[in-house]
Amino acid sequence: MSSSRNNSDRASQQDARAWKALTGTKYTASLRQVESPLAQGFLGDRFSARTLVAVLDDHPVVGSRGGAPVLGDNGMHDTDPWRFGTKTDLVDLALVIEALRLFTPTTEAEAGVNSYRFKHTVEKLLAPHCSYVTNGRLIWAAAALGLPLVETESGGPNLLIGISQVEHDYVRQLVDGGTPPTAHHHRPGGLDHLQDSLARCLAGTPVGPRWVPPAPVVVATPFHDWLTTQTDRNDLVGDIARDYVGGIEHNIKSISVSAGDFLKGLVAVWPAPEVYDAAVSAIAEWFVASPHAEPVRTKALSRTSEEVPGWGAGAGDMERIVFACPCGEGEVVEEHDNIPGFREHSVNLWCGRCRGEWDFAPGRSVRDWGLVPV
Repeated sequence: MSSSRNNSDRASQQDARAWKALTGTKYTASLRQVESPLAQGFLGDRFSARTLVAVLDDHPVVGSRGGAPVLGDNGMHDTDPWRFGTKTDLVDLALVIEALRLFTPTTEAEAGVNSYRFKHTVEKLLAPHCSYVTNGRLIWAAAALGLPLVETESGGPNLLIGISQVEHDYVRQLVDGGTPPTAHHHRPGGLDHLQDSLARCLAGTPVGPRWVPPAPVVVATPFHDWLTTQTDRNDLVGDIARDYVGGIEHNIKSISVSAGDFLKGLVAVWPAPEVYDAAVSAIAEWFVASPHAEPVRTKALSRTSEEVPGWGAGAGDMERIVFACPCGEGEVVEEHDNIPGFREHSVNLWCGRCRGEWDFAPGRSVRDWGLVPV
């Protein structure tokens, strides 16, 4: 047997003894929980039961530090003893830790997710593996992970947990059983892996390797950055900016990197004419503020190509590519006569409304056309 396996076995035995001492659970039952497939870590290494036990004594917020217990099942300042006694107490805590690992930690000053609300989110996310989580155990797991913990102004049993509010709200919207998110910019990176691992455990199939977070990629979002600064305006552009920001916060609108992204997302829901007009006004201002920004490209609708014999110089084809116009009621049509001796290329905007509001950006080829507000 290898030394690493010996060390692993020894660590499991030490964890089982620590859990037995805290809870009064038999050693064999404690070891069974330590070695459960659900407690081996999906988004990180297996979490030590000894660390969990130590938190209740040593943590600066929830630790007793030699005095009376500070934390119990009901939360902070709970004087009742912990209610241990099931065969899954430790496994459930390990699963709660995995759920907490999903979320990006914040600073203590930014901690804003209420532990009682958070525990309901975790219950729904982990069901049926762990369908009930006490407020105190949620706080306990967060403390063990080193997440910021802040007491509420009321000083009651709940704490504020330092994890990303927008990521939490996304997951809560996903698991609540209501309208699911339609935009996924706030989706935690490890969520798919955690859900797949839990499903594999439920089916009794092997779980894949632990999740490795991808390297962060910074994507420039110039139009988004500009539009979100317009929310204080008392005009149509301010209205459209506030609606956009609200949609981002509630996961019903995707982040618009460019003005073209914003327009496509808007037209897809067939906005009222005044909403569309406000959007065009906002885009027009954006191009004034950013004259070198990429012009708007609209959604491609169809592409056809007809073979023709040619007229003495060889065969070719006539290509026609149709795009939606900016308002969605007309078309932008590219036509290419790819015939030797008769090569012609054109692009036209076939929409009475858009012709008065949009023009082709100068200096671009037919295949690289783009539109800017007039």
